[in-house]
Amino acid sequence: MPAVMAMFSSKGEEQQKAVLQARESLKTLESGLEGKPFFGGETINFADVATGWIGCWARIVEEITSTSLIDAEKMPSLDAWFKRFLDVPVIKECMPPWDKLIELNSRYHKMLVTSSK
Repeated sequence: MPAVMAMFSSKGEEQQKAVLQARESLKTLESGLEGKPFFGGETINFADVATGWIGCWARIVEEITSTSLIDAEKMPSLDAWFKRFLDVPVIKECMPPWDKLIELNSRYHKMLVTSSK
């Protein structure tokens, strides 16, 4: 996740380099899902819960920075997994409203980008 954080806190060429590094890191998760709906197989398990924040954080970063990390064409398993993960009732109940996550993290992003100048 260091590459995702670097992407979140930078702009321009530095951000684009971090995007490529983050995608390479996320390929590891993609390979762990091939042929399975969840990391544990047919149902959600501890591995899914432990990695769920990565999918959430990646989507937040994508939206705030107008970039793409988890591309449905290049990482179809990871993209589909994250959608299924967020649709699990207990996960859905525990997630804060998306607009609040974006609002909070947008302020954090602005602070990071401003302080790195």
